[in-house]
Amino acid sequence: DALQSQAMAKAAQARRDGKRVALTAALARIDEGEFGYCADCGDEIAVKRLEFDPSITLCLPCASG
Repeated sequence: DALQSQAMAKAAQARRDGKRVALTAALARIDEGEFGYCADCGDEIAVKRLEFDPSITLCLPCASG
């Protein structure tokens, strides 16, 4: 049980670390004037999509493949 709790805590920390990195990158894109534009095609990312997760880097068509 203790090992499972440890593993869950490590996984949660890894998710938080990943989210922090993604949000830091989003802040950098704001500074560079690139926030809100798809990293693949350059089109604007829908506002609702960014409101849901501001760290998103792809528009829906590019994310869908």
